[in-house]
Amino acid sequence: MKLGIISQPAPESLEHAKELGLDFVEFDCNPTDFFGLPVEELKARQAAIKEASEKTGVEVGAVGRWASHILDQNGDVIPEEWENVVAVMDFGQYLGAKYYLCSVAYVKELSYYKNITAAIKVLNQIVAAAKERGMECAIVNCMMGDNYIRTPEQWKLVLSEVPGLGIKYDPSHSFVHGGPQGAYMDEGMEWGSQFKYCHIKGVIQRGESEEPDMWSKRDLMMKHPELKDIFAPGMYDTHNTNYDNPPAGIDCINWRAFFAILYMHGYDGYLAIEPHSRTWQGEKGEKGVKYTIKYIRDLML
Repeated sequence: MKLGIISQPAPESLEHAKELGLDFVEFDCNPTDFFGLPVEELKARQAAIKEASEKTGVEVGAVGRWASHILDQNGDVIPEEWENVVAVMDFGQYLGAKYYLCSVAYVKELSYYKNITAAIKVLNQIVAAAKERGMECAIVNCMMGDNYIRTPEQWKLVLSEVPGLGIKYDPSHSFVHGGPQGAYMDEGMEWGSQFKYCHIKGVIQRGESEEPDMWSKRDLMMKHPELKDIFAPGMYDTHNTNYDNPPAGIDCINWRAFFAILYMHGYDGYLAIEPHSRTWQGEKGEKGVKYTIKYIRDLML
């Protein structure tokens, strides 16, 4: 296995990963309204990033673009977004990335059946384009940006119809949305052979998940900026007492059991740490990352 970290697409990210003793970085090149950079900026930075990778010996393990609304209301591919997807793939190819991480947003104007059939079509297109650029493809299990192909219900319909597509798995997402906060164990046991890439992110939560409601409010704010003063304070409150993403190893995930599942399925791939907490920032956040590195390294055979 290799251990890396999700970082901003910049040369200093590789230098930081080197200082931490990590093997690779992951760059998530999402749409600008989901924390990403314009694709033109990625191209402008790629030469400097490649130079930093060669200098440090830290590889770019994966690039991703999810929260990508790639289908229109008829289920057809939106040309402008397809160009963005291809631009991110070209960015990944230039940097030698081995994986392309993707998602497909649910189209509210279509039935579930039509959504699934349209997703299968565009995912085959995505997998083929990634393969042309020397990358394997994995679909994320995060709900950001209306991604819905993230549970066994959809995997059973989609994966067999998209040869070459695997799962980018993050157990924290299934912990949050998995009924009695344990779906990641069942999903790992049944679907672990389909895992191509994994995220390492801690989680603590009490009560039911508030994430679906949070994303709905965010979508509403994006359409109606005048509502920001009403919804934003509660959404971005650093004193949330219901949910947080502390460092993996001091959270609720049974990482030892999860790694046993990975080994059961012969997983020997990439593990990307995802710092994702509003309370673990600055010096505290850096200490948390170093703790996770030590903790996860001890689980890697």
